[in-house]
Amino acid sequence: MIETIKGSLIIFHGIIALLLVLSVLFQPSKSDDLGSMFGGSSESVFGADSSSFLRRLTKWLGIIFFVTSLGLGYIYIKYEKRSVVQEKIQIQEEKEEVSDIE
Repeated sequence: MIETIKGSLIIFHGIIALLLVLSVLFQPSKSDDLGSMFGGSSESVFGADSSSFLRRLTKWLGIIFFVTSLGLGYIYIKYEKRSVVQEKIQIQEEKEEVSDIE
């Protein structure tokens, strides 16, 4: 049960991270100095008055990203009793055992 929740939350967290990056990249810049110098226009992708929408979208995606990060951290602390370092040590020991057999 918890593995399903953890997997779903990881996928959801990845999607939110991607959407957050895209929403930041689509926001219009504060100054169009360099863009207008090379022939760029000052219009954004979503129309003339999209800055408030993108600002709100970015804010909410950031909040959701933060909450899912805390949720994943809580799940890993509560249900996973090993740390990342212990997992790396175990993987290294397994590699050494396999190399001893050869």
